[in-house]
Amino acid sequence: MATKSVGFNRRSRVDWRRAEFVLTGLGILGFITLPIRITTIYGGLPAHPLFVHVPVVLIPVTILTAIVCMVKIEWFSRYGIALAVVSIGAMSSIFLTMQAGAALRSALHLRGRAAQLISEHSQAAHYLAFIYIAFTAIVIVTFAAQRISGGMPTGLGILDRLLCRRRVFQGLRLVLVLLSLAAAVMVFRVGDLGAKAVWQGRIQAAQAHTGAPRPRT
Repeated sequence: MATKSVGFNRRSRVDWRRAEFVLTGLGILGFITLPIRITTIYGGLPAHPLFVHVPVVLIPVTILTAIVCMVKIEWFSRYGIALAVVSIGAMSSIFLTMQAGAALRSALHLRGRAAQLISEHSQAAHYLAFIYIAFTAIVIVTFAAQRISGGMPTGLGILDRLLCRRRVFQGLRLVLVLLSLAAAVMVFRVGDLGAKAVWQGRIQAAQAHTGAPRPRT
């Protein structure tokens, strides 16, 4: 304990190349996609249906990985950097997908039940974005806390003092699991509402074309 205490109290130069700082920089850089609105690709094909596949794959993968790593904490030491990088990529993909979805919504001029579902889908996507931003940030902070509390201070005094205690790391583990579960619920909610909006519109169009009776809901 004495050796560890000396390590934290001794003044040392901050190594800004450490993974914690690099990941933080990448996380901030990930917000560069927030204002980007790509409406169409490949000669007029809407971008949203293509972009949506990225978060649909990456978000569940990062959620499951985070939960597993919080149970088997030694895996977090090994794969924490990769988890954070993929989470940042997933976060950026959410922004792109939301902007493309807003453009598609404006172009379709939907009405009725389909428009209501799309509105709910959009609102749920915003909630997912906020939750996932918090998830990504906590992944990075938890990774830093694991290393700092394990005797690897960064040299940045305020950060080392905040994260040097083991109980802080344990608390962050719990927060990360809770955010993972919240993100899982919201990504299912967003996908469910989007699927209902798409298929309900197609079913209504087919029924109007064929004159078939509408199924009971």
